Amino acid sequence: MLRDLFINLTILVTFHYLFMLVFKENFLKKEDTLIRQLCKGILSGLLGVLLMFFSIKTGPAIIDLRHIPLILTAFYGGIAQTIIAACVVIIGRLLFEANIASFINIFSMMIIATASFFIAERHMSHVVKMLLSITISNILATILFITIAHETSIEVHSAYWIFSYVAGLFNFYVIEHQTKAYQLLNLYKFQAHYDFLTGVLNKRKFDEILSDAFSMKLKQPIYQMSLIYLDIDYFKSINDQYGHHEGDIVLKEIGKRLIKNTRSSDYIGRIGGEEFAVLLPNCTVEKTWQIAERLRKKIADQPIYLQNGMSIHITVSLGCAYSAGTSANINQLPIMADQELYKAKQSGRNQVSFSERKRNHLT
Repeated sequence: MLRDLFINLTILVTFHYLFMLVFKENFLKKEDTLIRQLCKGILSGLLGVLLMFFSIKTGPAIIDLRHIPLILTAFYGGIAQTIIAACVVIIGRLLFEANIASFINIFSMMIIATASFFIAERHMSHVVKMLLSITISNILATILFITIAHETSIEVHSAYWIFSYVAGLFNFYVIEHQTKAYQLLNLYKFQAHYDFLTGVLNKRKFDEILSDAFSMKLKQPIYQMSLIYLDIDYFKSINDQYGHHEGDIVLKEIGKRLIKNTRSSDYIGRIGGEEFAVLLPNCTVEKTWQIAERLRKKIADQPIYLQNGMSIHITVSLGCAYSAGTSANINQLPIMADQELYKAKQSGRNQVSFSERKRNHLT
């Protein structure tokens, strides 16, 4: 019997490990696409059918762990995936054998799936919810063993309860462990590429994308490109007057407005304390000017609300540089944008400065 338990545990753990490798962070998405929900529900149901195939025979009674995938699906997948998994298990049970006992087992699967889903929605500890779901399933199985198989052996019932708890809790631990691992991995990926405060790319990642753009290695083909450097005017005085915490709120809001008012194909990075950069692939001179002016106006015209209840108006200076994409001086874009930013500041701030040699293109 221990050998059979080990086989069932191996099947469960291997399946869930592969399941998470395939779906990764989508594994825990209850509100997922219809195709993914269908796939996850069918695979969970097939796991239940596979466990029926490797059932443990103890005299007239047959012990299997098909309820464990149903409970875990209800716990992590939601109602749609639970229903799909239950239907697959039911179909599999009928294919194995169709008799009165089969239909009673089908009814029990429906009860287990429903009860597990409602328990999963309760505000309790995850471990408590898992234990409660397994306990209800065990009680139901014990009733069926006694009424259908006339199995009254304490040893058999005890073995089933132990197997069920061990399998359910062990797989629950494996899934929780893998889930935390993926969450930490995604967090590390985010921290490696994005600025934690503003949500835009950090300097290292932005420089990497800029380098890829210069060598034409971006995913999208580049025919021309523009670079905007943006600096918050008098940011030091904001920190001095209101404090660094309020200054962080200003930076967050600037990041939001940059994301909201640029194209989905553009790249935004924070490259200094109060300095940002926007890379515009395949952007004409005219469009670059329009985007830069829009950014300037959206930041200047709308107040930023601080945590202390006050609102302040912030302005920014912007320097723009443009390249046809194939010209020899494409690597000079950062230098040109920085020079234009300096001109915008020297000319009074709260304005856009563009390359002198390209001004005649603007309307």
